[in-house]
Amino acid sequence: MQKFFVLIVSLLLLSCSEDAPKVNADLGSPEFAAGEFFHSLYTTKDLERAKALSTESYARILDAYGNTRGVVRTLYNMSFDEVNISIDRTGKNLREQYGNHAEITMLFEGKSNGNKKIELRIVKMVKEDGRWLVEGVKPNPYSRTEVL
Repeated sequence: MQKFFVLIVSLLLLSCSEDAPKVNADLGSPEFAAGEFFHSLYTTKDLERAKALSTESYARILDAYGNTRGVVRTLYNMSFDEVNISIDRTGKNLREQYGNHAEITMLFEGKSNGNKKIELRIVKMVKEDGRWLVEGVKPNPYSRTEVL
């Protein structure tokens, strides 16, 4: 009985951990992988984990920025003091998936320098060896400016 109680308490503590991504998606889905990727960049600030969730070529791009701060500030132009990352469920299609390729729209809501900030990014995913990996991130589709 005591072992059962310890197991239940341990599971409850683990489920409340801040280190777990809070993306409402099925484990193994492209949505979950995209959420886990951004969680590693913004919450745990773990560039190695983000690279492990990326294709080999995209991991090299991330590596060129040196650390997570360089990636989020320079590559994505999205720095936050605090951020909530979720899947954008406002559009008709949660995702567009064709075979081993998918595009997931991610919503970033947070604060930057005390101001509320909302950003969207489309994550290009590819399935390699049974795992969904980040292949690239498109800029905000509703932005008036685009960096080429």
